[in-house]
Amino acid sequence: MTLSTLLVCADAAAVDVLRRVLEELGMKAELCSDPVRAGVRLAQERFDLIVLDCKKQKDMLDLLIGSRASRLNDNTLAVVVAEGQAGTPHLFSLGVNFVVYKPIAYDRALSSLRAVQTLLYRDKRRKARASVHTQATVDYAGGQQIKATLVDLAEDGMAVNFGTKLPPTCRVYFQFQLPGLKSIVRLSGQVVWQDWNGRAGVQFVDVPQTSRRIMSEWLQSNIADTRNSEPPSAAVSVQLPAQPKEVSVPKTPAETQDGKVRERDAMARLRTETYNRRGQDRYACRLGAEVFKAGSQVRNYCHLSDLSPGGCYLEMPLVFPQGSAVEITVRTHELKLRLSGKVKVSHPGHGMGISFALSTPEEKSGVQQLIDFVAATASNHE
Repeated sequence: MTLSTLLVCADAAAVDVLRRVLEELGMKAELCSDPVRAGVRLAQERFDLIVLDCKKQKDMLDLLIGSRASRLNDNTLAVVVAEGQAGTPHLFSLGVNFVVYKPIAYDRALSSLRAVQTLLYRDKRRKARASVHTQATVDYAGGQQIKATLVDLAEDGMAVNFGTKLPPTCRVYFQFQLPGLKSIVRLSGQVVWQDWNGRAGVQFVDVPQTSRRIMSEWLQSNIADTRNSEPPSAAVSVQLPAQPKEVSVPKTPAETQDGKVRERDAMARLRTETYNRRGQDRYACRLGAEVFKAGSQVRNYCHLSDLSPGGCYLEMPLVFPQGSAVEITVRTHELKLRLSGKVKVSHPGHGMGISFALSTPEEKSGVQQLIDFVAATASNHE
């Protein structure tokens, strides 16, 4: 993964030091001594890094402002070589990431640019995407065991073709195998954008260590081929794409309220299995909780969701086997509640469905108080 640098500098001594540093760090440098020519190159090509050492402050400011206004280099890291610390705050306000002061010493320049390199590699690893065409099984609010196609994959998200439109900001639970591998990847993510034909961007939320290792190793062996075979414009990033605005018909208050109710019901159905499809009201929530396996003092942090008088769902990557007895502690501003229960269903990488074992009136009253708190909170946000 070679990083590209546009070095804008007319000082021969500074060029010599900076070029040696960039060469040692394995970064490809294009020298441009003319600020006007540098502006043209910034409009023509994307660079990972811009190093500016202009004789005139105006030339440097023009290049900075021009790069930040351009489509190709609006987020490119910028390093400025400055005479002194005067005016440094103004430089940072224009989007400068690092400042190297004159006279340029090799060791100091190497230290600064090595820090820049670390940031660039981290950002490239996060954004680099590999094409992948594989089937996945997904669960989400309103759908279970639905088939979808993964389009591309990165360390923090992926593009997926669901073939249908999902609820906005929907949480989706995936199981899939990457091409050439037999291991199953399990993870959950959140839909951050989607278009009219069912294609969506998913940002990862909970990824178990085993699944993350499988994806990282697969990406390392496939990302280079993807970069060589696809032009940059073909890459898909997890962000809202430019799409024609859909013509929408304003909803009446009754329709809006009805939609919220249906969404809550769908989220509750996602968490429930056959064991718990009773006539109990369920409340979508997200409360911090701790869960202990019976007989153990090991504390496992999780999120409690989809609460009902008879049970709840605990979101956590490492789950207990079905049938395990558990102790759950939930805290709110006014309540601390400790409950016993049993794991009725386990979804490795996602969470567990819990059935409460309420043996005393106090425990039942505590659950009802928690339900009242969740219901009141939900009402305040509607």
